[in-house]
Amino acid sequence: MPPQLVQAGTIAPLIDHILVSGDEIRSAVKHAIAFVSFTDVAILVCCGWLLVPCLDIVYTFIDAKRMKKEKKCGSEFERSYLFVIVDHLSQASRLALFVYSSDCILASFGQLGYETDVASKVFAKIIYTIWAARRFMSFKSYLIGKWLNVAPDKCEKIKLMNRLVDGMVSAFTLVKILDFLRIGTGFAFSSILSVGATGGLIISLASQEVAKGLVNSIEMSVSDRFYEGDNVLFGDGTAGIVHKMGFLRTKIQKFDSTVVDIPNTQLGDQRITNISRVKTCRVLTTLRFEYADIQKLPHALGAVKEEIAEACPTLIKEGKPFQAMISSFEFDHVEVIVTTYYNLPPTGEEFWKNRQEMFLAIDRGVMKSKLQYAKPIYRVKA
Repeated sequence: MPPQLVQAGTIAPLIDHILVSGDEIRSAVKHAIAFVSFTDVAILVCCGWLLVPCLDIVYTFIDAKRMKKEKKCGSEFERSYLFVIVDHLSQASRLALFVYSSDCILASFGQLGYETDVASKVFAKIIYTIWAARRFMSFKSYLIGKWLNVAPDKCEKIKLMNRLVDGMVSAFTLVKILDFLRIGTGFAFSSILSVGATGGLIISLASQEVAKGLVNSIEMSVSDRFYEGDNVLFGDGTAGIVHKMGFLRTKIQKFDSTVVDIPNTQLGDQRITNISRVKTCRVLTTLRFEYADIQKLPHALGAVKEEIAEACPTLIKEGKPFQAMISSFEFDHVEVIVTTYYNLPPTGEEFWKNRQEMFLAIDRGVMKSKLQYAKPIYRVKA
């Protein structure tokens, strides 16, 4: 029995098998051309490259008369349903011509003695599957864009849903491609996938904190609690602007410009106040007056309220307290509390500008009543 050799005597036959003579090349080209139907090619070229421009010209010509009657300019072809249909037909025709060309090339290789029947079918299935997945993603993005127009306050939530759906479609497409390759080539991709799944399970068990952080990140995004750019206050006292939301950590920019990096595992169970979602705000301030002016205070506080109402157009006069009243008698002064609510979020430049206008209005009301603020009296302990 002759010995089983690995390399000896195999290199030269392999080179002879790879090298192709000129006669074989000409025979392969003739064999490939025999498969070509120029009528099919002409139809695919017309549908792929000429259909959309020609229909655009016709549609624009017909639509021009209507636009002229209505005294409008421009064409609506690219926003019409007809364009969507013919554009998809054009893309499918280009793909068909690409697959047609690959079939001819594979037919020439078949003439040279290579097995190409399975490769042609698998290649066509993969190309059309990828195109269908991309078309689905595009249509899904269009629907989400329409949704964004009617729900701008849920923009980040919809973007997350968009990414999740893209991930699921991509995973499904990859599984189908592997399935086509498995059926066509007989290669056991399932063993690779099972090994990958086992490895992923081991890694996830060894990294429970990472898995918990990812789950908390998805939960925070889907639950609509806060998004990047929101002004938030957490239960542990951390306050600031959400600078970046990562899969494992969230960065909060505090009002002194420092950035706090917080693991998502610490944010999942915390109470949160999203100040950016608040549409109204309260401004409360305390005034001090002399006891000698106590009988003048009701008239003065009425003048203060009039000045506030005139200076602050966003003031809420109904449904919320709008008060300026004596609150207590202190050792050296009479205390007055002014309570106001506004149709403004409790943050940002507009809030602080309105707050300043309110304080100036209070001072004008006090000056009109010819009152003086009480000066503090410091008692010296014996």
